[in-house]
Amino acid sequence: MPNPPRQAPPNQPVFRGEVQPQASGLPRPASSNSVYSSYSYYPYEGNISTPPTPGTPQFALQPSTSQASLNSRGALSPSPTPAHPRDPDSYELSSPDALTNPRTPQDYLQLGIAHHIANRLEDSAKCFEKSATLDQGCGVGMLMWGLALRHGWGVPQNEARGFKWLRKAAEGAVSDLESAKAGMVDTSAIKSELVIAIYEVGQSFFRGWGVEKDKKMGVNYFRVAARLGDPDAQQNLAFALEHGKGCKKDRKEAALWYRAAVKQGVSDIGLAWIYKEKFQ
Repeated sequence: MPNPPRQAPPNQPVFRGEVQPQASGLPRPASSNSVYSSYSYYPYEGNISTPPTPGTPQFALQPSTSQASLNSRGALSPSPTPAHPRDPDSYELSSPDALTNPRTPQDYLQLGIAHHIANRLEDSAKCFEKSATLDQGCGVGMLMWGLALRHGWGVPQNEARGFKWLRKAAEGAVSDLESAKAGMVDTSAIKSELVIAIYEVGQSFFRGWGVEKDKKMGVNYFRVAARLGDPDAQQNLAFALEHGKGCKKDRKEAALWYRAAVKQGVSDIGLAWIYKEKFQ
């Protein structure tokens, strides 16, 4: 499984993709909505709006109206996004025996999740690669394949290739979102996928994973994901603003984003200062 949990000091964000699932909520591979349940996510609820910041990655959407679906753990639960918008039923397994005889990118995605949960990382990596590449691939398959490459989950670690797949997933989700909006299709699942892809691309820039380290660019991506309502991105953006990492130090705005993240379940231990009147 991915690296064991690390205890973060107060105010230090815990980065997704580096922690084990909590024992109280084991992931279930039966649904595409549990794709990310083997990682640590906070519930998604509500959103927050701040003025645009120069240099922020420009995506063709208004990032303040999405509402992600929640699985049984309260985890952010994106569904796979095909190359073109389809009916929700197309995200399901292609047949009852799909996990033993996979045929579609979604089948391979679900099989990869099942292998990952069972700690068969090499098998899961092969399935994620197939999900990312078969018939133009699916967005969540690209995300999972990118994360597998970045962290070396069952495949030789290759951060540069991982970054390319994460970025491709984000770009594909933007395209799918615009197509879905034009066709009056429910876009909530696509937005859920998009926010995670944006967050992970931001992590790559902020940490120098597969791309030249650029904390300023990483913070810009965190800001986009934070506006979309992602609590981990809100926490990371707040941390950067509090300490001036990749941006100008601004404790008042940091407090705003910390409060937004706390509202969604992020711990506020060590953050009593964010409630002081001068930071309101």
